[in-house]
Amino acid sequence: MTEKDLNQYKAIKKEIADLNRRIRETKEGEVVHLGIVKGSSKNFPYNTKNFHINGIDPEDASRRQELLVKLLRQREAQKDELLKKQMEIENYIFGINDSTTRTIFRMYFIDELSQLQIANRTGYDQSVVSRKIKQYLRKEND
Repeated sequence: MTEKDLNQYKAIKKEIADLNRRIRETKEGEVVHLGIVKGSSKNFPYNTKNFHINGIDPEDASRRQELLVKLLRQREAQKDELLKKQMEIENYIFGINDSTTRTIFRMYFIDELSQLQIANRTGYDQSVVSRKIKQYLRKEND
């Protein structure tokens, strides 16, 4: 796995969250303003009121439903692919044998901490954190 692959983790998480939002919005459906009807209040004085009718246009409902099912399948498939990539990255990091390197990788690539923040939390110098990341990636990709 390359540093470029590992750096995709943040973008993958954001894209999954975006797809989840889009899936939720698609399932909720679109409400269309269908018209206005007149009515009056129940009690005296019987004042006339306008009531707005909202709903899904019945003429468009079946065609729209087919498109929504297709769109949901597509978004779910995209989400599944992204989740696989996310798991590959996590498994790669969790598979690092050296505890220090694994901790640094987790903090840097998954938790999105800066090298300086990692150094402060682990007690290492920032240069040590940087060197551990570079050395491990170089060793793995040779």
